[in-house]
Amino acid sequence: MQRRAFLGRWVEGAGRRALPPYAPRGAELGACLACSGPCVEVCTEETGVLRRDDAGRPYLAFEEAGCTFCRACLEACPEGVLREEVERWPLARFWIDTSACLAHQGSVCVACVQACPERAVKLQGMWKPEILTDRCTGCGLCVAPCPVEAVRWSG
Repeated sequence: MQRRAFLGRWVEGAGRRALPPYAPRGAELGACLACSGPCVEVCTEETGVLRRDDAGRPYLAFEEAGCTFCRACLEACPEGVLREEVERWPLARFWIDTSACLAHQGSVCVACVQACPERAVKLQGMWKPEILTDRCTGCGLCVAPCPVEAVRWSG
């Protein structure tokens, strides 16, 4: 079991998988089970954040990368599961686990701040990051750079 999965059991809502961009909220993704997964293949060439679970459903694997909203998965989806008219922001809900965050423990670290293209991670007080939910798109670009896996999410 990975450390993130093990420790995430005690953080409410942590670890729930996030749906791909352009998928309606609460989508079943049943059509994806019989699909060969071209959305995942094109994402692998872009960022690699889109993966398939054991059943074949696509999900966002923020541990490795974030979503750039490049639209490659949307354009590659042959089943119509991913739809352009869907505006579902944020993709996931993110927060800083202050008990794990280096900056909240007194060390200088701004990895999540530097990774956020929307400037949704703001430093409070003396270098303590906080995610501003009104600015966060849920792209997950702040997750992988964190050296101690303190950026948590729920899909």
